[in-house]
Amino acid sequence: MLDRDEIEHFLQEHWQKKACFLAGPLPAELPQLSPDELAWLAMQPDVESRLVYTDRNGDDVRYRVEFGPFNESILVDLPPRDWTLLVQDVEKHLPEFRWYLSQVAFVPDWRIDDLMVSCAAPGGSVGPHVDNYDVFLCQGSGVREWKTGDPNQVEADEKTEELSLVRPFPAAHSHRTEYGDVLYLPPGVPHWGVAVDLCTTYSIGCRAPTRRELALGQERILDKLAGDACNQDSLTFYTDADLSSKEAGAGRIDVQTIHRIREQGLLVSSLTDVEVGRIVGSVATDPKAWLAAGALGGDEFIDAAVMNSNIQVHGMANIAWMEYEDHTFVFVNGVDRAIDKEALALVKTLCTDRQLDLPAGALDRHRELMLWMSDEGLFDAAHIGESESLSP
Repeated sequence: MLDRDEIEHFLQEHWQKKACFLAGPLPAELPQLSPDELAWLAMQPDVESRLVYTDRNGDDVRYRVEFGPFNESILVDLPPRDWTLLVQDVEKHLPEFRWYLSQVAFVPDWRIDDLMVSCAAPGGSVGPHVDNYDVFLCQGSGVREWKTGDPNQVEADEKTEELSLVRPFPAAHSHRTEYGDVLYLPPGVPHWGVAVDLCTTYSIGCRAPTRRELALGQERILDKLAGDACNQDSLTFYTDADLSSKEAGAGRIDVQTIHRIREQGLLVSSLTDVEVGRIVGSVATDPKAWLAAGALGGDEFIDAAVMNSNIQVHGMANIAWMEYEDHTFVFVNGVDRAIDKEALALVKTLCTDRQLDLPAGALDRHRELMLWMSDEGLFDAAHIGESESLSP
């Protein structure tokens, strides 16, 4: 999406600092979901989806939300305007849509949460709001008009509690996003998008753990009580406005992350750097409760590996790694394990390719590690023998 110089400029001037509109940085052909395909996802029981209606009464505009899964009849009978259908975690259900995440490879993997896809009819919107995370809004089909405002001039709108909206705000900037355009928004910037015509937007949402999440990770991974950390300023978010592209890499948790956690006081100071890193890796890879992977069992894995079948990382599975001095860890779905340098090379390939291609003799050398990964839900039984395509 951006070349090296553009990436460095973006990180220095915009990342976690101010909004940035990028005109047409995406390729001419994008992976896309049709409205019908998105509607099909919204009907599935294991998919998180919402339908937001814009209700108009003269100058009074209110927003109303319903939560999926939806019956087909509801989606078929939608009016010609003033609604938005949103589906979370699309890349976990349809792994080929991880392509969008690859467009922001300069952001560390562990900071990426999901790809949300929204389809909006003319006039459709989720209302003026503020997010606590970074987001890249990639425009697919259609046109959407955006307003962004001053973070210091935000007032909560209590009329629609389920949507956590803010009151309409004066536009500091206005943008009209068309096919291939990207609008980046850091945390805290109020924004308001309205569909001009039937349009689809692909939103890359980033996650930043809170003090509470890290404290709970501490208790889970280290068996050490987090004390007051869960109570005091529990919604304080991790920040990395000084992020460098050198920290990025498939699955990598960089040492600089540990330093920031310490500087920001998000965990107790008595923890060692290795313990902090283990907690971050656990929290970063902990899957959402409603995403249940149909994982490949140990015996199935061995049979498939012996046959040299195509074994893919499950779309809902998370994997990361950390190398700190003479300590090396792999993290799978919130669980950590110490590994050696040879195994790290295998883990890095898994993070990059999201599929397992064992070199000769590797199964025997790493059998215990591979079985542990399989038991933790890393591998997908559904795609054995199938070829993979992530191209747009």
